[in-house]
Amino acid sequence: MGKFRQQLESLADWVYNSEIMITMPRIRLPRIYGPLVLVLGLAIVNPVYASLVFDGVATGKGAGIGTSNIILTIQNNPTEQGCVGWNGVGDVIGSTACPGGLTPAIIGGNEKTGNSQTQTRSVASTGVLSGQSLAVILNVGEPAGNLFTIENLSLTIYSPTGVVLFNSGNLFGAGFPPGGGITVNSSFQGQGNLGFGLLLDSAQAAAISPFICTSALIPGCAGIANVLNANNRIGLGALLTNVAGSNETFSVADTSNVFFPTPEPVTGLTVCSGLIILGMIRRVRSSGKPARRAIG
Repeated sequence: MGKFRQQLESLADWVYNSEIMITMPRIRLPRIYGPLVLVLGLAIVNPVYASLVFDGVATGKGAGIGTSNIILTIQNNPTEQGCVGWNGVGDVIGSTACPGGLTPAIIGGNEKTGNSQTQTRSVASTGVLSGQSLAVILNVGEPAGNLFTIENLSLTIYSPTGVVLFNSGNLFGAGFPPGGGITVNSSFQGQGNLGFGLLLDSAQAAAISPFICTSALIPGCAGIANVLNANNRIGLGALLTNVAGSNETFSVADTSNVFFPTPEPVTGLTVCSGLIILGMIRRVRSSGKPARRAIG
């Protein structure tokens, strides 16, 4: 993500310094416009919202992603939902495990309970090292081209005794379609990929780290690591709609084993457009002359 942002900022500088200018009437813009375009563009690349944030297709990178990472499996058409939590003695499945205060609410009921399908996992068993490197992976069993919607998704950390230590709240963009939730084309998952990935924003990553960091040597864990965090447990609640296939599974893994390719084309195009406009605004304002096309 950081390298991608640097490339786009370089593009804006290139537009600003370029000798190629676009013919347009002189425009006086309030000073707020330039910074606003930049903020809007960069916010799309690196959201600063609370909760889990959809981040596109996730691919495997080495060992560490397998059935031991699966936390929740759900199936029901056309809407499916499920929750799994920990009460200090064992796993709790269904409505009693669902976090409260969510919108849309997750009430559970469609959990699959076969071998390794639905259960909380210890921090140690998932291999997660910090909040910054925690990833939730959704693998769908949908027909090709199906547009399904993630209406809500929430992650909870429990102590070994069943105390809730952290909850991520609503998914960023949570809501009812159309207009709400995260609508995804199932075909984007492709062949051989882990599925669709969601990450915590920086604020939530910092908030969860005191409960999952086990080594102070890991970035973001200095001063808060506790070896006993390895025994804390991870639960999930999820709500999907417009589904038409088989099981959907949710896993938790560390980004050292997961790779997220460059942001999707639509996101990249939007950011490019914003930065190009910023460069044009800077050029017009600094020249004090109408923009024109240089000839020869």
